[in-house]
Amino acid sequence: MPGVVTIHDVSTTRDGLLAAAAEAFDRDGYVRATIDDVCDRAGVTKGALYGHFSSKKALALAVLDRQAREWARVRERLQRVHRSPLQVLIDLGYAVNRDRAVVQRLLFQAPLCDDVAERQVARWTATVLDLLRHAENRGELRPGVDLVECADGVVAALVGVHLVAMAVDGPSGGARQVADVWRTWLPAVAQPSVYATLRITPR
Repeated sequence: MPGVVTIHDVSTTRDGLLAAAAEAFDRDGYVRATIDDVCDRAGVTKGALYGHFSSKKALALAVLDRQAREWARVRERLQRVHRSPLQVLIDLGYAVNRDRAVVQRLLFQAPLCDDVAERQVARWTATVLDLLRHAENRGELRPGVDLVECADGVVAALVGVHLVAMAVDGPSGGARQVADVWRTWLPAVAQPSVYATLRITPR
């Protein structure tokens, strides 16, 4: 009916704003990206944007949350493909690396990083820890592996890859460094017979 705003319309507007914001933050970073630019990209008014998000910071947090949900869906797809939780972890690391440009711009640069980086890293660590527990239950890990310590170490190494790639390689770099993380870390925690079956390089 004319003049009636449906749930689909609201969802489409919000999704369009998030996509436009991701492009703006990716290109300009959090500080330089503007609400006007996001609205222009999405083809909406400021009033429409503020109907969904109270501020630029709220918009940025929603972009990060949307990316986190996408990575959760990637994990679910990988778990349907691979029986090994370690192989899921490897491929998830590459997926996060491949899609990390906006996250780099938002998460690892002030001022937004001061508020949200700890929460986001904790979320990543929980995901890695969960996959390690599944791997332990399947007998894929060496005896006596400290799962919490391993999860912290893996996330620290991958965050380091993000930071180095951002400073040196730009948004397209990082896959080689991720492979180096897996080659360094996995032999120390995986059963040799399991490690021999893992694909360390990207799909």
